[in-house]
Amino acid sequence: MDLTGQHGSSADTRPSAITEPPGESDEAALRALVRDIETGFNEKRPDILDGAFTEDAVVVVPDGTLIRGWSDLVAYHTRRLSSVVHDWRIRASVLGITRVDRDTAIVHMRQNMLTPERSFANHGTIVAVRREGRWWIAALHNTNVEQ
Repeated sequence: MDLTGQHGSSADTRPSAITEPPGESDEAALRALVRDIETGFNEKRPDILDGAFTEDAVVVVPDGTLIRGWSDLVAYHTRRLSSVVHDWRIRASVLGITRVDRDTAIVHMRQNMLTPERSFANHGTIVAVRREGRWWIAALHNTNVEQ
């Protein structure tokens, strides 16, 4: 019996999620989303950090907090950037980009975090969607990486 409760092998019929590699312009636009996260965080600017998130974005931050919607995300980052992480810096890098279809992509990123007390890293998974010719972040899940 397989994982779906069906008998027989489903490996032969299992589809791939990735349909095609990103083109150069899509890859550049998706990398720019990650750069804006880095810039917005380092400059403590929620308008840049959250500028590419959709109105109905879903975000899970490293401590497991679930945030739904752009306005709640901006409010969260406005509070956080002016308090707990005001003297933290990040260096964000793209680990991989795959397109699920023409208008949906998955971006894996790493954030190297530097605080006055220590350094650590987060890995994140972004689900990006193209709407009206522009890439947006529909979802982001970010988690701490054990050092």
